[in-house]
Amino acid sequence: MMRQTLLGAAALLTGGGALANFEARRWPAGQATPAFEALDLDGKTWRLADLRGRGVLINFWASWCEPCRAEMPTLQQVAEIYGDRLAVLAINFKEPAEKAARFARSTGLSLPVLLDPAGDVARRWDVRVFPSTMLIGADGKPRMRIRGEVDWSGKEAEQLIAPLLGRR
Repeated sequence: MMRQTLLGAAALLTGGGALANFEARRWPAGQATPAFEALDLDGKTWRLADLRGRGVLINFWASWCEPCRAEMPTLQQVAEIYGDRLAVLAINFKEPAEKAARFARSTGLSLPVLLDPAGDVARRWDVRVFPSTMLIGADGKPRMRIRGEVDWSGKEAEQLIAPLLGRR
């Protein structure tokens, strides 16, 4: 049954196509939420605990990763669509701040770009594939781990995001 759920989520996000570019898995029951603290490009500190009451989409990426670059515009769209109901955070993996900032400027990103210069945040979240995205509910509990490129702008992605949002 779990395999069907995972494949079903992949099929939803790809429009039912035969081959998905990602793997979606539910967060393991009983597994603790990893610590999360990172600075953004402006020097602001972000902590998962500070975002309680909002859904959170945490995307791990790098500018050398083609699927990451392809996915980024749809992450920006999601941030704009959901506004303050969903925090969309793009965590850059092990690149200098200047490189991450240059990428953000060149692509018109306005969502928060956080830095993980030593890869510590990615390691705590067990990120081994790029891009990887964590979906966190408004209660602060992780719901899903998605490995690979996703088109976050489609109606199918709404079905993954909707359960994250707190009631307002």
